[in-house]
Amino acid sequence: MWLSFVVVCFLYNAFGIPLRSSYPYQTESNLIYWLICDYFSDFFYIVDLMAIKPRIQFMRSGIAVTNRDETLKNYIRSTVFKMDIISVLPFDLFYIWTGPFAAWRFVRVFKIFSFWQFFNLLDNSFSSPYIIRITKTLSYMVYIIHCNSCIYYKLSAWQAFGQIAYRMNNRWYLNKWVYNNQGNAYIRCFYFTAAVATSTGNNPSPTNVIEYIYMTFSWMMGVFVFALLLGQIRDIVSNANRNRELYRQTMDRVVSECKRLQLPREVVDRVMDWFFYTWQRQKTLDEKKLIEKLPLKLQTDLALSVHYNTLSKVQLFQDCDRALLRELVLRLRPVIFLPGDMICKKGDVGKEMYIVNDGVLQVVGGENNEKVFAELTEGSVFGEISLLAIGGNNKRTASIRSKGYSTLFVLSKEDLNDVIKDYPEAQRLLKRKAKKMLNKDAKAKNEIDQKQKKTFEETCHISTHISTPRMFKTVLQLLPEGSTRNELQSTLSNS
Repeated sequence: MWLSFVVVCFLYNAFGIPLRSSYPYQTESNLIYWLICDYFSDFFYIVDLMAIKPRIQFMRSGIAVTNRDETLKNYIRSTVFKMDIISVLPFDLFYIWTGPFAAWRFVRVFKIFSFWQFFNLLDNSFSSPYIIRITKTLSYMVYIIHCNSCIYYKLSAWQAFGQIAYRMNNRWYLNKWVYNNQGNAYIRCFYFTAAVATSTGNNPSPTNVIEYIYMTFSWMMGVFVFALLLGQIRDIVSNANRNRELYRQTMDRVVSECKRLQLPREVVDRVMDWFFYTWQRQKTLDEKKLIEKLPLKLQTDLALSVHYNTLSKVQLFQDCDRALLRELVLRLRPVIFLPGDMICKKGDVGKEMYIVNDGVLQVVGGENNEKVFAELTEGSVFGEISLLAIGGNNKRTASIRSKGYSTLFVLSKEDLNDVIKDYPEAQRLLKRKAKKMLNKDAKAKNEIDQKQKKTFEETCHISTHISTPRMFKTVLQLLPEGSTRNELQSTLSNS
C-alpha cells in the first residue's frame, strides 16, 4: 500500500515536471496548488527514505535479516539509497533567484527504482501478469512521447507558433511545421510527436536546422526505441499465448490422427470435448509437468495442502503415519471424466482408489445401468479396499458413472505398494484394518440376508397340518379290502 502512494508521487513528478516546464499550465493563479502537490509528494519521498526503506528485510546466506541496524546498513550500501538521496535534493531553493521554474525539480524522477519495484511486485502477485508487463512497456512509450511533445511545444513557442515567416525560392512562407497555437496544445503536440515517432501521417517538412535535428532524433527514437518496446510487447503476447498454441497444436494432431484411423464421429467429438474441458479447467494439458519443476519439498507441501485432509479422512488410512500420507499424496494423479463415462464396472478387478475432487458420480445398476442407487460428491472416496486385495476381495461391488464433468484423484495399487514397502508397520496396520472392514461388511451383509429371510418366512407361512381330500376318502371306500387299500390308508394317516 505504501509503495503505491510513492509510485503515484513519482508519476506526478515524472509527468508534471516536463509539462509545467514547457506548457503554460502553471500560472500565478494556480501556483499554490502545484506547490502543495509538490511538497506533498516530497513528504512521501522523505518518509520513504527515512522510515520505510531502512526497515525492509533482505536475504543473507538464504536467511531473512530483520535486524534494524543490519537492514539500515544494507540500504545505505545499495544503489537505491543513492538514487533516493538524489531524488530529494532541495534544488527548489533556486526558486529564490529564478522563480518557481518546475525544471529544478527534475531530480525527483530519480525515484524510478520505486516504480520498477512496484511493477515487479505486481508481476509476482498476479497469476496472469502479462497485462502488467504490457502496461509497464506502454507506460515507457507514453512517457517518451510525452517528453517529446514538451520539447516540440517549446520549439513551437520559440518560433512564435509559426507566425515568423521564412524565405524559400524568393518567396516568404509561414512555418507550418510548428504548432500554430490553435486548439488544445497538449493533445495536438502529443499527436504530432506520436505520428513522427511512428512514421505515420503526412507530417510537414522541417524548415530549419533545429527542426531537422528534432525530426532526426524523433525518427531515430521511433526506429530503435519504439521498435524495441513493440518487440517486447510482441514477446509478452507471444508468451501469454504459448500454452494456448501448444494446446491447439496437440488437439489438432490428435484429432487428425483420429480421423486418419476413421474413428466414429462420436469418439472424435468426445476427444475434442475432453480437450476443451481440460484446457478450460487447467489451462494446461499436463499440470504434473509444471509441478515437477518445483523442488520436492514444495511439491509435497502443495500436494498436502490439496489432498491431505481428504486422504486422512479415508477410513483405511486413518491413524496412519503422517510420513506415509505425505508420500501417498505425491502419488495422486488427476483424471478428468466426461459426462456418461463409466469409471468402474461391477465385477471388474479393482487396482485404483478414487477421490472425488470435483463433480458428481452416480452409483448405478440394473439393466443397462439405468437405475441410480446413490450419488458421490466432492470429497467422496471409493475403491480403497481393492488396493490391498485381502482374501481376493479386489473386485468392484458396484458400477460408478460420471454424471457430468468430473475430476478425480487416483491412487494406483502399484504406487501404494511402492510406498508402503518402506513402512512395514503401516503395511501390517493397513492389512488389519482392511480385514476388519471386510469382516464388518460381511457381517452387515449377513444381517441383511437374515433379515430378508425372516421377513420372507413371516410373509409366506407354510402349514404342516393338511387334511385328506374328500375325493381320496371316497376312492378308498370304493376299493376292495386288501393290501393296496390298507397301504394307502397308512400313508395318508402318516402324512
